[in-house]
Amino acid sequence: MEAVSGVRLAELERGRVKQLVELGYYLNAADFLRDAVRSKLREFEFIVPRKTSMAKVKGEVLKIIRKKPNIFADEVAALVGVDIETAIRAIDELIKEKKVTA
Repeated sequence: MEAVSGVRLAELERGRVKQLVELGYYLNAADFLRDAVRSKLREFEFIVPRKTSMAKVKGEVLKIIRKKPNIFADEVAALVGVDIETAIRAIDELIKEKKVTA
């Protein structure tokens, strides 16, 4: 694993990181920075939507919603592996079919 060059932080930022370490949320500043980088990189993960029938998508969406009724559509889309529009369409159809409630 290759180290990334030094990171300069403002005094306020260093203080906040130090406080999180002291509170026990992180082992040290490097642990915090690794977590922050991983978190930011997850924001840019791309999902390649798969091609599948709406019936199959609806079935998978229904299973997910039954397990976690308050889940957000973007989370459903990621779990099923479809784009957000397809997930919303599936949810809307399931609502119209009275299989789930809004």
